[in-house]
Amino acid sequence: MGRKAAFFGGTFDPVHIGHLITARAVAEELGFEHITLVPAASPPHKDGAVASGKHRLAMLRLAASDDPLFGISQVELHRDGPSYTFDTLEALRDQYGPDAQLTWIIGADMLEGLSSWHRADELLSLARLAIACRPPWQQRIPQLLEGLADDLPGSSIESLAASVVQTPLLEVSSCRIRRRIAEGLTVRHLTPDSVVAYIETHRLYR
Repeated sequence: MGRKAAFFGGTFDPVHIGHLITARAVAEELGFEHITLVPAASPPHKDGAVASGKHRLAMLRLAASDDPLFGISQVELHRDGPSYTFDTLEALRDQYGPDAQLTWIIGADMLEGLSSWHRADELLSLARLAIACRPPWQQRIPQLLEGLADDLPGSSIESLAASVVQTPLLEVSSCRIRRRIAEGLTVRHLTPDSVVAYIETHRLYR
């Protein structure tokens, strides 16, 4: 049996406490001692990032610097083109070996469009998907899984259903942080103080 490795991808524009708390909740529930954060270069399902990859990586490093749970991978920042999760998992599979147990963490809100992801059916053969599910999304999980049944095999649906992790409800998002900064409002306590200081120093999101 190969080693277990868990990854949490996102734009992290900027990273905030919701990202960190969600990752820790999944780690505790599924027994991971380490979570690797993977900042996207060009997320295919979202508009482009506001801050550059350099700034987003620097903020992630600050947020993760004092917590041994977290590591960071630049695998997507070093690759040109859209940051397809399939391509990332292929690269990670090559890095960690065929016997490694890879887990990729996604939010429950991403489950609805999973079948439209690049090579979605093959993606699920490369890694287990852990579904971070905050209220009230847990009520929609059965419906979302049913909606995927026409496009994904039954074994994949069963695996997804078994990988739902309840996480806290936090009213914080990168979009909200960027909006507050643009309006001249404080974002303290929404993201680590070191990230707040970095944003102020580099005048990001103004």
